[in-house]
Amino acid sequence: MKVKIVNEGLKYGAICGILALLLMFGSWSMGLSTFVSVQFIGAFVPYMIAILLIAGFQLRKQNEGVLPFSEALKFSFLSYVIAAIITAIGTYILFNFIDKDLTVKTLQVSLEKTRAFMEKMGASQEDIQKAMAKQDPSKQDTGFGRVLLGTGLGLIWDFVKALLITLVIRKEEKFDM
Repeated sequence: MKVKIVNEGLKYGAICGILALLLMFGSWSMGLSTFVSVQFIGAFVPYMIAILLIAGFQLRKQNEGVLPFSEALKFSFLSYVIAAIITAIGTYILFNFIDKDLTVKTLQVSLEKTRAFMEKMGASQEDIQKAMAKQDPSKQDTGFGRVLLGTGLGLIWDFVKALLITLVIRKEEKFDM
C-alpha cells in the first residue's frame, strides 16, 4: 500500500508541533525557572528526530520497503516546517498576549544561570562581567519579526537534521538486470 508522503509529513509535523507546544506551555505553567530550563534542554534533546525516525521507518515499511531519497526528504523536512510554524505561532501568543513580560523575565533568569555556571567553572569576575555586558537589550523583544526570523534561522538547522534523517530512513528501489 503506497502512503501519501505529504499527508504523513503534515501529520507528523502537527504531532511534533503540538508536543513542542505542550512542553512550552506546560513548563511555563510550572514557573519561570522550569520554563527556562525546559526551553534550553528542549533545544538539545532530539525528541523530534526520534519521532521522525520511527515514523520514517514505518512509512518505508508501508511503501513496500522502499522510500526514495526525494520522498524521504519531503516527509522529514515538511514535518519540521509544520512543527516550526505551530511552535512559532504558540511562541508569539505566549510572549505577546499571555505573558508580555516573559521575554525580560526569561533573559534575567538566563543571565543568572549563566553567571552561576561561569562561577562554578571558575571564570574570573572580569570575564563574567564581560559576558553579562554582552547581552543585547534589543533582544528583549519577541515581536512578530523576531519570532519569524528565529523560525527561519531554525529551519536552516532543521533542514540539516531532515537531511540526516533522510539518509537513515531512505531505501532506494533495486532493479534487477
